[in-house]
Amino acid sequence: MARPASLTDTRVGAVAHALGPYEWRRLTPHMVSRRALAAMDAPGTTDPVPVSRHDERIDLLVESLARCRWRALTAEAVARRMVTVLDAWRHESQWIEIELRWLSDGDG
Repeated sequence: MARPASLTDTRVGAVAHALGPYEWRRLTPHMVSRRALAAMDAPGTTDPVPVSRHDERIDLLVESLARCRWRALTAEAVARRMVTVLDAWRHESQWIEIELRWLSDGDG
């Protein structure tokens, strides 16, 4: 299990800030995920560039939201959950790449 993201993580703050000015609980999980990813990709930016609708990370975040009552959470709690999910996904992806390299090195 991934370690929960810190509330002091700049990405958590960026996502919470990006959700704050909107009635984000009325948005679809897909739209919340896109807004969160844009904020994470450019923390501190006042007008982040929207991520593509086809970004592979969106489905990951949408699935995470579907597993909880996210509309009952604060913007900070949703932000923390999303950053934690992405960190776990990146960590797992890095391990898969390492293992694939080990396997390919063993072929030679």
